[in-house]
Amino acid sequence: MKRVIIAIIFIGISIAIGVYSLNETTRICNNMIFRIENATEDNTEILENDSHDKRVEFYSTLVNLSDAWEENSEFFYLFFSNEDLKMIETNIEKLPTHAKNGDLESTYLCLVECLEEFEYIKNNGTPSWDNIF
Repeated sequence: MKRVIIAIIFIGISIAIGVYSLNETTRICNNMIFRIENATEDNTEILENDSHDKRVEFYSTLVNLSDAWEENSEFFYLFFSNEDLKMIETNIEKLPTHAKNGDLESTYLCLVECLEEFEYIKNNGTPSWDNIF
């Protein structure tokens, strides 16, 4: 009886950790996707109507995006493989440098790659028949 109770407790803890990680992954991915989409829109706006004020605001947005990644990256490294996250980290680190140098095309490409990776992580972590089998 004692072993059954211990097994039930471990199963309960495992389920709680699984639900927490799925919810947290979805929350963080949605937040990062929202930030990346806003940065992509700002990038497109600068390409169409360039001004110094927009570039300064865009650079600030990219720095905030980088800071948000730094805050949340530890969580992702606990639950996901380093290969998936290395591309995100590399691209996010490049963003402020590209923006500072005025290379908006490279900035846009890095943003799109990050967006695709976060969408992949979010969809891959969602329980579905395709992810299970």
